[in-house]
Amino acid sequence: MTSEANALLQKRKAGFDQFYAELMPVLVDFVEKLGIKPPHEVLRAAVQFVSPLDHALKDMVVASAEDRTWLLTRMAYFIGEYFVQKYGGCWSVSEAQGSKFFARCVVGQFVRLGTAAVLDPFEVAKDFVDAPAPRHLEQLLKEVGAQLTGKR
Repeated sequence: MTSEANALLQKRKAGFDQFYAELMPVLVDFVEKLGIKPPHEVLRAAVQFVSPLDHALKDMVVASAEDRTWLLTRMAYFIGEYFVQKYGGCWSVSEAQGSKFFARCVVGQFVRLGTAAVLDPFEVAKDFVDAPAPRHLEQLLKEVGAQLTGKR
């Protein structure tokens, strides 16, 4: 591993606790701002929030780079939590050298899948946010789930 790659990995690992501590309250606030109740339930039952989020975000206009970043971050948090809860996984910083996920915040170690599948929720969120309206969160999550499980 190069010294630059190692420095990046160490920086991401050092910031992971702060990243993870921010994730939960920001996700709850996001759901609350969209008027979906009870918002705190997203932390234990994300699957139940897919349809309401799909409906709320389907035609949302992303008017600026700032809006895009705001939505992208919150969708990544939701998508990550959705798959963590659905497949019994966890968030981490990828240490897989040579992987496209290296030094990224990812979800993986899915106990219900029995595979070494890894997912970058920010990559999936980017696909969702950058898609033209109408967007379809439910369909996107089904497609990603099929890739993770190998059931296409």
